Amino acid sequence: MGHHSYVAFGDHSFLYCADSYLPDIAALFTEEDRCPVVHHTHDDGKPWAEFAYATTVTALRERLQVQGFTQARARQALAAGLARMNGEGTASALDASTFEDGIRQVLAAEPEAFPAEKDDLSHASGESLEELSRWMDSRDFVRLLLDCAPDPQGTVSLDLTQLTGCCVELDPARKIAEHVRAEQLADLSQNAPLLVLTEGSTDARLLSAGMGVTHPHLKGYVTFFDYAGAGAEGGVAQLARNVAAFVAAGVANRFIALADNDTEGRAGMQKTMERALPDRCRVLFYPPLPLLETYPTLGPYTDEPVLADINGRAGSLELYLGRDVLQTEDGLMPVQWKSWNGKLHRYHGTLTDSDKIKAQERFLLKVKAHHAGAPAPDADWSGIRAIIDQLVGAFT
Repeated sequence: MGHHSYVAFGDHSFLYCADSYLPDIAALFTEEDRCPVVHHTHDDGKPWAEFAYATTVTALRERLQVQGFTQARARQALAAGLARMNGEGTASALDASTFEDGIRQVLAAEPEAFPAEKDDLSHASGESLEELSRWMDSRDFVRLLLDCAPDPQGTVSLDLTQLTGCCVELDPARKIAEHVRAEQLADLSQNAPLLVLTEGSTDARLLSAGMGVTHPHLKGYVTFFDYAGAGAEGGVAQLARNVAAFVAAGVANRFIALADNDTEGRAGMQKTMERALPDRCRVLFYPPLPLLETYPTLGPYTDEPVLADINGRAGSLELYLGRDVLQTEDGLMPVQWKSWNGKLHRYHGTLTDSDKIKAQERFLLKVKAHHAGAPAPDADWSGIRAIIDQLVGAFT
């Protein structure tokens, strides 16, 4: 009959897989579910081993539940599977309900009540469970079985024994459950949008709007954390806390903490950068910008504008919204030097609050004009483009 893995509910077997195992099912188990491996030898001297993972109906049901494989979803999948299996457009709720009753009878009965070879699965309500499983996601199918199982503390196992002998020769020492779960999370990380955490909701909103102009093709692939929608605080201290929380929670997305290119930003993220961060996380600052290498500043010793390199000292997002946005009748909006940072040995600089608001408003009008097909001839997108380009290359 070949070499198969299968899922067992007590003495009833389902989801046979020839010469391998179903990764999505293996990932529902953990290495703590591993049964003790018992080694044997065939009469011809070839080795084989009893190799399986086992847990309870309740444990497996809850693992599926938190992944979104709910009872309601399983029932919908059952109805759809029956309709496709029978070549019908739809399946009535009665059909699905009757079939569930049949599954309950199978799982509650002694195996000999449904005599079958190991590779010929039991029948329910006149329909083959084996056939049905081919028309459903394997996890929906398992959830359906779990909801029909008579004993919440009954045993559910993934039996890999037949794969350990000749031909397949699966190593029973290999951590199958751990391996496939890691692959699932890696796949999620690769396919989920790149998540960008900023210092606040304004930065997220402006960057998202700017990306829609400079990199519109990235919509849906790069997501800026919605502070306003989440009701979260802003600021570099909160950004550092968010990174710690994402790491501690094991968030599978690749994510970037994007801080201001200024003194407070670098000081606030210093401890975070000294931590051992997972490979799915990056800590970045707005990139150095040529415009900021000779930028007008005020103070701390004079009220007259002094040109200075403000990269790393005063580079808040407003300074990246474009020369056209920052230009006034008297020149570029000046940066005001403020607090001294003793650890970094430099002042922190920022635009005045009124200039920040004016720059943000001008930028959003510039975005609106672009989408209306009437961009200003001097529209400067170099700062936004530099930031998004940096995000794109963060994981190279």
